[in-house]
Amino acid sequence: MPLYHRGFRSVLVLLGLVIVGTALADIAMGPSILPGSPEVTPTLDSNYRFFAGIWCAIGITMLAAAWKTGLHVHGVRVVCGAVFLGGLTRTVSYLAAGAPHAVFVVGIGVELLVPPLLLLWSARVHREP
Repeated sequence: MPLYHRGFRSVLVLLGLVIVGTALADIAMGPSILPGSPEVTPTLDSNYRFFAGIWCAIGITMLAAAWKTGLHVHGVRVVCGAVFLGGLTRTVSYLAAGAPHAVFVVGIGVELLVPPLLLLWSARVHREP
């Protein structure tokens, strides 16, 4: 297995573990985990934990893709598209409501840069025999 293929799998595992870990923390703690102690209504809490569950599913998809990259190539594409779209929507929020906490500003950059890079890397991995 070429080094770039092993590296790709390792990155998927790392991303998957970070995503699942943050999702489980979000599910357990709810919006109270956010910086700045935001005021939380039951509706916000419900919505936040719902999206944390989706975030967890994205992480599980990344871990599954690392296990058998060829079987999950379409899943990686969907996940990358979803995360990129999330970055675009955070950008809309930034423009409409103002700058969020610095952690989330960094998140915008990650969400807009990492998915296209992963897609390019995935294309190279799956182009090889």
